Amino acid sequence: MSLDVSTPSAPTIDGEREDQYEPDGERRGDLQEYLDGEENAWEEGFSEWAAETPLSEESYRILLDLDLLSDLDFFWDEESEEVQYESPEIEGDWEELHPSLDSWSQVSEINEELDELGETVAGVLSDYYIAWDEEAEVTETFGEQYNARDDALPENERNRDE
Repeated sequence: MSLDVSTPSAPTIDGEREDQYEPDGERRGDLQEYLDGEENAWEEGFSEWAAETPLSEESYRILLDLDLLSDLDFFWDEESEEVQYESPEIEGDWEELHPSLDSWSQVSEINEELDELGETVAGVLSDYYIAWDEEAEVTETFGEQYNARDDALPENERNRDE
């Protein structure tokens, strides 16, 4: 099944998690840039998820009405060397949260699909982020000219390397 909707704005991931061991503001800033910057990992991940999700448009509207997308969180996990995510859930007195929520089954589906969206976007971010991390290491090792970057270097730096 497929969800034919426009891509919403990417969530802002500038907060800090309770279980983090050291401040990761710089990493979060990098991830935010990948989410909504030139790479637009959010749009790529959201489109991939929307093409596969069984979520109905009505359930998707509920998800938007409850502003659940803004509570998606993405963070770099040094141990696994992957982007991890935390997705919000509809909990508690769900009957009172939205007039269109009509069953626990619908609530469960929304929760599961939010988790799927988080997983999909985290995978896209991991692909970008890991590639970026490796590129930084290559640049440190071989210099800016590596990977045909000569054209991007100022003339005086190009001559110095020759």
